[in-house]
Amino acid sequence: MPSFSLWLRRIFTDSHFFFALKVMLAMASLLLGGWWLDQVPVAVTLSLGAMAGALSEIDHRPGPRLVQLLAGLLCFFVAVTGVTALIDSPWLFGPVLVLATFCLILAGAWGQAAGKLGFGVLLVSIYAMQGHIDSPYFWYQPVWLTAGAAWYGLCSWLILLLMPYKPVHEQLAQCYFALSRYLLAKSRFFDSPNELHQGLRHQLAQVNIQLVNSLELTKQMLNRRLKGKPSDDELARLLELYLLVQSMHERAASSHYSYSQLNQALDQAEVLTGYQVLLAELGEACYRLGLAILTHKPYVPDKRIGWELSALKDQLDYSHLRRHYSSELMSPLRFLTRNMQHVYDTLLRAKELTAGAMPADSQRAELARPPSQPLGERLKALLNPNAILFRHGVRLSLCFALGYGLIATLELERGYWILLTSLFVCQPSFSATRQRLSERTLGTLAGIVASVPLLWLFPAVESQLFMLLLCAFVFFTQVRINYSWAVFFITLFVLLAFNLQGASLQEAARTPVLLPRLFDTLTGCALAFVAVWYIWPDWQRRHLPQLLAEAMRANAAYLAAITHQHDSRDNLAYRLARKQAHLADNKLAQAWQNIRVEPVSKHWLNLCFEIAYRNHALLSYLSTLGAHRDQGLSLPVALTGELNQRLCAAASALDSHTPLPPQLPLPVMAGDNEQEQDILARQLHNNMVLLVNDLYQLAKDV
Repeated sequence: MPSFSLWLRRIFTDSHFFFALKVMLAMASLLLGGWWLDQVPVAVTLSLGAMAGALSEIDHRPGPRLVQLLAGLLCFFVAVTGVTALIDSPWLFGPVLVLATFCLILAGAWGQAAGKLGFGVLLVSIYAMQGHIDSPYFWYQPVWLTAGAAWYGLCSWLILLLMPYKPVHEQLAQCYFALSRYLLAKSRFFDSPNELHQGLRHQLAQVNIQLVNSLELTKQMLNRRLKGKPSDDELARLLELYLLVQSMHERAASSHYSYSQLNQALDQAEVLTGYQVLLAELGEACYRLGLAILTHKPYVPDKRIGWELSALKDQLDYSHLRRHYSSELMSPLRFLTRNMQHVYDTLLRAKELTAGAMPADSQRAELARPPSQPLGERLKALLNPNAILFRHGVRLSLCFALGYGLIATLELERGYWILLTSLFVCQPSFSATRQRLSERTLGTLAGIVASVPLLWLFPAVESQLFMLLLCAFVFFTQVRINYSWAVFFITLFVLLAFNLQGASLQEAARTPVLLPRLFDTLTGCALAFVAVWYIWPDWQRRHLPQLLAEAMRANAAYLAAITHQHDSRDNLAYRLARKQAHLADNKLAQAWQNIRVEPVSKHWLNLCFEIAYRNHALLSYLSTLGAHRDQGLSLPVALTGELNQRLCAAASALDSHTPLPPQLPLPVMAGDNEQEQDILARQLHNNMVLLVNDLYQLAKDV
């Protein structure tokens, strides 16, 4: 498929496309009305408020969403009024700005809703600062910015009333799209030489991070709708589809045999190609299922997958008759084939759910909810220099203090772009800030350079209003995919907005706006970089012992849950243990991605990679045990107890910052006259023993 078609496919199947369409329609109604009434500056101010409202919106049921909307509008109005009242008194405005920034960042400790609202309040406040010079009277910006956010919020709320489960459909579809990419990435191991496997593992780790994050976000959305009300049929079907993608992820993440050894042991290219093609077909089927969920259409499975499964089994048996492969090879391959068969059967089960029917054997499952933390404990944990939000609040407040000091000292009337840049660039971690630094600088520079000829070529108000809408739409489609492009279009959006708000278009086209905006951007980026480098730098190396301890403890709990869950049903305790193991592995993988851009020695780079790689390999073998636990694949209780004891001992030592006691390596199993499932169980146990021994030794160096 051509790259352009792939890009279009990704855009139209991303949930942000529909979100961007909603924002564009709300803005279009505002801008069209303002153009019709010859009130373009007012309409543009309304659109800026709508932009801030969209960026601070959070998913919820219609009732709580309306309450959050009203609370957000009140905060917007108070913030913009405060900016308008105090901005002409720098000696008072500066301290209030710094203190308010710190408090709004700390509000993120009360949940995602409070965190996004705090960001939205800061954003709309900076919009008010930048547009203050063009405001004709005191109540101009407080009224119109808040009204713009209210209009977008009302439109979004009405859509939610009409389609209350559309956000869940969109996010659940992202899980299946991510699973599709995961299966496609994994299929490449079967047709690639060993020297390429290292790069494929990195790619697979990145896709798995996206998949686990999508699963967790979907769970949160479902929990909000299940809370306080019985689930209806549609919500029950969505819950079942979520449980199915969780089950398929466990099977997709499982590892039955070493890929590097498989190419050597199985010298039949037809069988390897069969596995590769079948995994790719299953990945494409998951994509089509996600598309069916996204578009609210029944999923139609491809019968070709069933034929290919049957052909693969026949080819494997025929190759075994010709070559007489050892049972050490045939046992994992047969279980791998059954694993693919189960994924296909799960897709057939999803067909019924997307068609609107609930299977007769389905049960109303429940999802785990995080326990509520008392206010006192939350405040105690929050007002702690070791807390990530506390450090981030201090850094961003200092950025704003220095940035506003420059604006006041140099008398930069439109220099608040410095604060806007710092807000977007300064992130809680160094790695995220560094990535945003380059992307923000390049995107802003490109946007500023492009704005000059655009203002000159399209001086008509109608043309610029159209470009304003287009920039807002593309920004929301790209903000999670390509941040540089998102910054490019949001830069154009803001420049066009502030020009239409009051500045002379002809003057803007003649004046070299490139230099002041570039100065503001570079200054804001520099302040953010200095803040994350020198003020409590949040190096991933500091978190590595804690992350490793969490991963080892979660793996032990997952193994214990597998040992006690012998049937194919995934009860709440089992799903919770499995999810915690994947989340802990996800954090280690993200730490490895982040530490690669931090100023650390090669020792720490290698150590973090070895830990993340081995932990993911261990989780893959655990997933294999979990996927086939109903087929007699299990380990003796004594052996699982040894593995759990070693993992928990290492986790406890890491938590208490005490040296790990020296222990003899765990022994491997020896087998004789084993059945098929016993052979694979022994192989899995021996592989896990080697990985646990390695992780225990690596934990001593953390």
